[in-house]
Amino acid sequence: MAMVRPRGGGFCYSKAEFATMERDAEAAVDARAEGVVFGILKEDGRIDQRRTKMIRRIIDGCEAVFHRAFDVTPDPFEALEQLIDLGITRVLTSGQKDAAPEGVELIAKLIERAKDRIQILPGGGIRPYHVSDIVKRTRCRQIHLTAWEKLRDRSTHANREVTFGGALQPAEDVYERTDAGLVGEIVEGLRKAR
Repeated sequence: MAMVRPRGGGFCYSKAEFATMERDAEAAVDARAEGVVFGILKEDGRIDQRRTKMIRRIIDGCEAVFHRAFDVTPDPFEALEQLIDLGITRVLTSGQKDAAPEGVELIAKLIERAKDRIQILPGGGIRPYHVSDIVKRTRCRQIHLTAWEKLRDRSTHANREVTFGGALQPAEDVYERTDAGLVGEIVEGLRKAR
């Protein structure tokens, strides 16, 4: 999956930002991505159906995943039906809460409402100890998580006077990679939930 998002901070985009999204979606398709992850809203937080339809046309033949922009829509059930009508294949959601474990009730309702018309992908703040409960309570068939571990590369310590631009946020000697152990814990939690 390739994320198409021209900037952080909201989901209502200018003409130039949307043009960037169109080009990025085309590039993802050209690179043979299985799908494109995106989300476009109007100023009032509702789905921008016109622009969503335009991106959907560009990625025709690929999966279309509407990301957590969904979580700030004023009426999640209206938004769900609109996304179904637009041919979106999957919605990433925390159940309109900060984290999926808090939004599990809405996630379950969305899955029930969606039936087999669209996939609901719980995501946001899921840790190994949440997996079994989320799967049992929502009957979801998939989850989205971030499984990073922080590692240190001390090669930058030889000369502490160099700060690569001043502020060390993030620190120059820290980087992230997928935490295989955490992924294993999640997989085991999913097996137990079956």
